[in-house]
Amino acid sequence: MGVLNIDPITHGLIGAALANLSGHPIQLNDPIFIGCTLGAMVPDLDIVTHLKGRLNYLLKHRGASHSFLALGGMALGLGTLVHYTFPTSSWLVVVFWTLIGTLSHGIADLLNSYGAQLLWPFYKKKFTVNMAMVTEPVIFVLFFSSFIVSFTRPEFGLYSSLTTFAVALIYLFIREMDRYKTRQRLEETFVVPRGQVKVLPAMYRPFSWAFLLYEKDTVSFGVMKKKHAKILKVLPQWDSEDPLINNALEGELADIFNRFTPYFHVVRTDSPETKVQFVDLRYWDKEDFLYTGEVCICPDGKITEERFYTFGSRNSQGIVLEY
Repeated sequence: MGVLNIDPITHGLIGAALANLSGHPIQLNDPIFIGCTLGAMVPDLDIVTHLKGRLNYLLKHRGASHSFLALGGMALGLGTLVHYTFPTSSWLVVVFWTLIGTLSHGIADLLNSYGAQLLWPFYKKKFTVNMAMVTEPVIFVLFFSSFIVSFTRPEFGLYSSLTTFAVALIYLFIREMDRYKTRQRLEETFVVPRGQVKVLPAMYRPFSWAFLLYEKDTVSFGVMKKKHAKILKVLPQWDSEDPLINNALEGELADIFNRFTPYFHVVRTDSPETKVQFVDLRYWDKEDFLYTGEVCICPDGKITEERFYTFGSRNSQGIVLEY
């Protein structure tokens, strides 16, 4: 399982389509094409954080590297490098189109549930509009087709890019309207007021939605497919006055989940030992949530161990946190 993001190839194709809007045809030796395309891909170089472990990558990915501040810095550095490679080019023009590319990356990453820290370091929560899937085949096909047309028939490049962006925006608008109608249908099905249902993109189902249903005693995760709701997991609401849960919420694992996801839940279990389990409610993988964790607690409330699971507790030994 890869990291949950729009892949770098799709980002690059979006950058190439944006470069077309400059009036320059797609050419492998054109500085605007190179700057805008590479600019649209370069923020994902934060993959180097994987060298310190997967957990470090999950926490750092789409963090500082995807902020407006970093995107601007990357555009300045990359654009300057491209300009010196092609010294007859205009430095300002190349940096400008490289900035268009880097900004497109940050904006595109808002579409799915992973989000991006656009306002780092001033605001460290990730922004997301929960509109697109983990990977978007429709967006990929649209921009790949545009690239082929623009590369083989440069005279149609500008029109191809404009048409592709228009169709992509229409597609996203249709998805947003479908999400709105899905939320209404779920509220009517489960007879709950607005605000108790969250609709999220499904991981692997292009025309389906996942949802979270918040009720008095439970939190449920399910999928909506062909106008039919199916509950996949029901979790009990946690007791906000439980001292052991509150102790767990003060630990390092709670801090990780707070930074990692806007939708997490905790469940206390007491057999054979007391544990507080954490789950990221955004992503469901066949039989379990993709990202989970657990805190082992003594009866006196002392935390003895904290463990983060990157692929659910069934398929991973987990990462033991230092405490």
